[in-house]
Amino acid sequence: MIQVQNISKSYASKELFKDLSFKVNAGNRIGFVGRNGSGKSTLFKVLLGEETVDAGEVIIPKNYKIGTLRQHLTFSEKTLIDETSLALHDEIKYDTYRVEKILFGLGFTKEDLSKDPLSFSGGYQIRINLAKLLVTQPNMLLLDEPTNYLDILSLRWLKKFLQTFEGEIILITHDRDFMDSISTHTMGLIRKKVELLEGNTSKFYTQLSANDELHKKQKIAQDKKVKELEEFIAKNKARASTASLAQSKVKQLQKMDMLDDLNLDADLSFNFNFK
Repeated sequence: MIQVQNISKSYASKELFKDLSFKVNAGNRIGFVGRNGSGKSTLFKVLLGEETVDAGEVIIPKNYKIGTLRQHLTFSEKTLIDETSLALHDEIKYDTYRVEKILFGLGFTKEDLSKDPLSFSGGYQIRINLAKLLVTQPNMLLLDEPTNYLDILSLRWLKKFLQTFEGEIILITHDRDFMDSISTHTMGLIRKKVELLEGNTSKFYTQLSANDELHKKQKIAQDKKVKELEEFIAKNKARASTASLAQSKVKQLQKMDMLDDLNLDADLSFNFNFK
C-alpha cells in the first residue's frame, strides 16, 4: 500500500495542490483524471521520486518497485530483442520468451526481433519503451497515455494485460472507454485536492456533480448567515445594551469555516473520446 499524506507542491507562484492525501491499496487500478495543467504528471514524478514536495510525505513500502512509461527514446542495442531484454532483472535475464510474448502482443513480428530499434517509426519506438516497462514486472505501473500509437489489436492485448496485472496501476488517458475497462477506482485532481472513489468515470463525475451542488447550497446558506451576522453587528456594536451580544456575533463569525466559491477550476475541462 502506498500512502500520500498531506503533500503540497508549487512552482513559483503557481500552486498545483495542497494538503493532498490518498492511499493506493493492493490490487487497485486507478483511472486518474483532471484538467490539463492540474498536476497529474507532477504527481507521477513525486511518486517516482523525481520531484520533491514542499510539505507532507509519500510512504512507499521497502522493495516496492514503481515503473512508468517513458516518452523520451534512448536505445543502446542494435536489435529489438536485445534492447527490450535490457529490462530483464538478474533473476530472469535470460527469459527471452517473456520478452517475445510482450513484443508480439504489442504488434511486433518475429522478423522485427533482429531489427535495429532506431529503424522503427516513432510510434513503434514508444511501444518498445512500453514493452521494456512491462518486462520489468513492477509492483505499480504509472501509465500516462499508454494507448497513443497503438493499433486496435495492440489495444486489445494491452487492455487484457492490464486487467490481469497483479499489482497496482494509476492510469492517465483521454480514452474514457479504455480507462473504464481497466480501472477499479477513479481519482480526480480537482481544485488542488484529490477525490478518490470506487467505480468508473461516470460514477465519479455523477458524484462530483452531486458534491458540487451540495457545496453550492451550503455556500448560499452560509453567505446568507454571514450577511445576517454582519448586519446585526453593524447595527448593535455601538449600543451599550447590545454591544456584548454584538461581540459574541463577531466571535461566531470569526470561528466560521468559510466555504470557497467553486470557480477555482472555472476552466475545468476533460477531453475524452466518446464512442
